[in-house]
Amino acid sequence: MRRCDFPWTVAIIALAIAATAASPVAFDALVVAGPWRVVTGPFVHATWGHLIRDCALVAIAGVAYEAVLPRWLFVAGIVLPPIAVLAFTDASWYCGLSGLSHALLAAAIAYEFRNRRGAARVVVGAIGAVAAMKPLYELITGTPAFAMSLGAGVRQVPLAHATGVCIGLLTGSSRHCRTRCSDRR
Repeated sequence: MRRCDFPWTVAIIALAIAATAASPVAFDALVVAGPWRVVTGPFVHATWGHLIRDCALVAIAGVAYEAVLPRWLFVAGIVLPPIAVLAFTDASWYCGLSGLSHALLAAAIAYEFRNRRGAARVVVGAIGAVAAMKPLYELITGTPAFAMSLGAGVRQVPLAHATGVCIGLLTGSSRHCRTRCSDRR
């Protein structure tokens, strides 16, 4: 049997399920109080639908690309979006993995763009341009492109998505990724 080549993806999804299941008991401790909330908050989700959407996106990109992307992308995708939201918006707390899901998806597109040639590169570039419109629209309008009900007092924060995309684009197009990718072939 081959070993799992996406252990971070599995671990993050498992932690998100456990943390969300522990809510609302864990919600105040993991999301609202303390400096650790930038690490723990992303694992807690406002609703089960929120959890399923975030985990599905993390799984799609993580299963396909974790083996070729640097591990620090996962850490940065979990920690930097909440830091940006808490530092630069009026939000007092943050929950969900949407920053990481956007980071992984952007890294996958950037990786493919960097490594493809010819018509495939043009197609990936077009997909990337269309995908870039979502966080750009969200930042300009201040509203989510795909609004979802997250419960009373909970709102989506476009800055988390844009931060994730920036992290992913920088990572997926970096020479570090390319070296790791060629080493694994």
